[in-house]
Amino acid sequence: MDEVKRSANPSTADFLAAMSSFPAGVAVVTTCDAHGAKRGLTTTAVCSVSIDPPMVLACVDRSSRTLPALLWRREFVLNFLRWGEHQVGDLFASKGDEKFADVGWTLSPRGLPALTRHTLSWVECELSREIEAGDHVILIGAVTAIEPPYDAHEPLLYCQRSYGGWSPLEP
Repeated sequence: MDEVKRSANPSTADFLAAMSSFPAGVAVVTTCDAHGAKRGLTTTAVCSVSIDPPMVLACVDRSSRTLPALLWRREFVLNFLRWGEHQVGDLFASKGDEKFADVGWTLSPRGLPALTRHTLSWVECELSREIEAGDHVILIGAVTAIEPPYDAHEPLLYCQRSYGGWSPLEP
């Protein structure tokens, strides 16, 4: 039997190493603030919550400069990045102010920025609940509009602190 390393008090480094071993899709959360300025951040902590009604969640760091706009507007778009768009993931993970200057976007039905040129698909949401969880806030959104996948691009994934892709196994 292999010996398993266990810790009663796991370190931050051990926790980050364990979580980084699990591949996740890369999404950009976008919204507008009280002055109409576009805001956005990159996250890999997103998932579906419910099919009926359709709901999703996104986890946002409490220190994010986008979080106040998300809580004020109470609407957001989850943009699911496609393969090759890692520069967009890096851009929205940065603290820069001009994140939308060089990306392709359009307005969603509720007037939010949707990153149409860089995504497989996106969902627009109305914030229905926020849950405080450690150093993050979990935003649960009721889906109000969907831009379904329009081509066969692969999703952009993040694993072991690197971007990568995915393709199905051959039957």
